[in-house]
Amino acid sequence: MENTDSAILKKMADLSDEIFFIFDPENLKIIYINEAFEHFTQKRINEFYEHPKHFLEMIHPEDQQYVKRNFTSLLTNKVNSFLDFRIIRADHVERWVRLKVCPIQEGERVTYLAGTLEDDSARKLGIFNMQKINNWKDAALEILAHDLRGPIGIIASLANAIDQKMPQGENKEIHDWTRTIAEISRRNIKLVQEIIKMQTLETAQVEINRERIELVWEINQLMNVYFKSQLSAEKHFTFTHSHDRIYAEIDNTKYVQIVNNLLSNAVKFTSKRAEISIHLEKLEDTILTIVSDNGIGIPKSLQPFLFEKYTKAARKAKDGQKPIGLGMWIVKLYTDAHGGRIWFESEEHVGSKFYVEIPICKSLERNLGYT
Repeated sequence: MENTDSAILKKMADLSDEIFFIFDPENLKIIYINEAFEHFTQKRINEFYEHPKHFLEMIHPEDQQYVKRNFTSLLTNKVNSFLDFRIIRADHVERWVRLKVCPIQEGERVTYLAGTLEDDSARKLGIFNMQKINNWKDAALEILAHDLRGPIGIIASLANAIDQKMPQGENKEIHDWTRTIAEISRRNIKLVQEIIKMQTLETAQVEINRERIELVWEINQLMNVYFKSQLSAEKHFTFTHSHDRIYAEIDNTKYVQIVNNLLSNAVKFTSKRAEISIHLEKLEDTILTIVSDNGIGIPKSLQPFLFEKYTKAARKAKDGQKPIGLGMWIVKLYTDAHGGRIWFESEEHVGSKFYVEIPICKSLERNLGYT
C-alpha cells in the first residue's frame, strides 16, 4: 500500500504546476523533483540530478549568502522555513521565488529536506508597489501638515491683525469676517493635528509581517518625497549607505515608519538651512540606521522619558506645532518588535543623533541577545 500511495503522490506532483522536491543534505543529492521545475528554470531536470550545485549557481549573486545561511540554520534548528530569493533563469529572466522547506528527521539527524518552490514574482511586485504608496503616504502626510500649518497660521495672524486695526464699533461686517477667517484657520490647524494623531494610533500595531526587502531602495523612495517637497528649499537632506544594496527580513511598513518618524522629528526641531541626514550601515548580523540633525537637541532632564507614550518630553516644534507625544513611542515599539534596539545622543543647541539597530533576519535575534 505504501508503494501505491507513493506512486499516486508522485503522479499528482508530476501533473502539478507547483514545484515539489526532496533533497538529501548529507550527500548533496536530489532525490525527486517534478517536471514543473524544468518549465520554470528553462533547464533540463537531468542536469540538476547530475549536478545539484547548478541550482545554487542560478540563485542571484546578491542572494546566495542569504540562502546558504538559512540552509545551515535549517539543518541546525530543524524547523519548517520559508525563504524568499531571486533566481536568474537560463533565458536570463530574473524571478522571485518562495521556498517552503520541511526538514525530515530520523532521530536527531536531518535525512531529507522536502518542500515546494513557487514563482513569487507577481506577489513581490504587488508588495513593492503597495510599499511605495505607503511610503509616499506616510511622508506626504507629515510634509503636508508642515506645509499647511505655516500658511494657515499666517492667514489667522493676518485676520487677527486686520480685526485689531479696524476701529471698534465700525465695519461690524468686516470684523465678523476677519474673526470667522481666524476661527476657520484655527480649526483647520487642529484638524491637521488630529489627522496625524489618528493616523499614528491606527498604525500602532505590533504584529510583524516580515519580507526580504532591499532597504536602500526603500529609503530612497521615502527621501524622494522630502527632496521634492517645499522642505528641501528650507533644509538640506542627505542619504548615505555602506552598500549599494542592503537586504533584510523586516516588516517594511513599520521600518519605514520608524525612519519617517525620526525624520519628522528632525524637521520639527531644526531651523531653516538645517542639516538632516540618514545613514544606512550593513554590519555583520544587523542593519544600523542613523538619523541625525543639527537642531535644538533634547534637554537632559527630558531624555529619560523620550520613548514613553504621550511623553512629557514632547515639546512644541520650531514652527509652534503642538506635540502629540506618540512618534518616538512608535519608533521604540516597532524597533522592539523587530528584536532590535534604539539609542540616541543629544546635546541642547547642537543637535541629535538616533541609532536604530535591527537584526538582518529573525533567526539572528537570540544570537544578538535582543530577545
